[in-house]
Amino acid sequence: MRYAVLTSGSCGNAYAFSDGGRTILVDMGLTLSGLKRRLEDVGIPFEGISDVYVTHSHPDHSKGLGVLHRATGATVHVSRKSFEVDRSVYARLGLDEDRLSLFDFGDELASGRFTLHPFATSHDAAGSAGYFISNGSSRFFLMTDTGLYSDEAVELARRADVLFVESNYDELMLEEGRYPLFLKARIRGGRGHLSNSQSFRFLEESGSLGKPVFLVHLSDNNNTVQRVQQLYAGRPSVVACERGRTYGAYDV
Repeated sequence: MRYAVLTSGSCGNAYAFSDGGRTILVDMGLTLSGLKRRLEDVGIPFEGISDVYVTHSHPDHSKGLGVLHRATGATVHVSRKSFEVDRSVYARLGLDEDRLSLFDFGDELASGRFTLHPFATSHDAAGSAGYFISNGSSRFFLMTDTGLYSDEAVELARRADVLFVESNYDELMLEEGRYPLFLKARIRGGRGHLSNSQSFRFLEESGSLGKPVFLVHLSDNNNTVQRVQQLYAGRPSVVACERGRTYGAYDV
């Protein structure tokens, strides 16, 4: 089983999981050429992509969905609520209802040996989702772009072997930064993003601080890798992912 953070941050987001024969993605915020290049760099075959699971409709997570679907025929999975509210967003990508697989929270999704449990997150995009992913032997937890986390998310994280969790902003940097007040309120609100300290608390509550953890979606303006690393000093299994950089592939 091989996995990689292909990219994360406001410039684009994509994560790959491959069992050797089948590859699934979470999000597609890359160009097709960018995806191919990064997959080649980490040794995951582009030709094996069968499914893409979308966290939400914002462009840094979805802008490459349509071109990938047309190039590979990969099934694009989005929550029913995301599609119903943001139908026009998906239409601009060339994805109408017939070209999407819609799910409800509570559904169990399957692709080959992969099973996925989508759970609701709290963001200013309707029907936003995180995913608990299993292939039988390895379990992954992915939660990004959320202002709050639920008891369900804590319990799913507790069961995971590897985690991908948002650590978007440093609270002091955001407070002292140049963003207008309305944007600061949006970021730190319940439908915004998790701060470094909130992410740390989540990992602590879920008993995950000793596991392999990738802290993702770091803000380019309100966070630094160094600030995140200071918070997790002495915890070598925790990786703060630089915006736009690829991490992996890793084998489990």
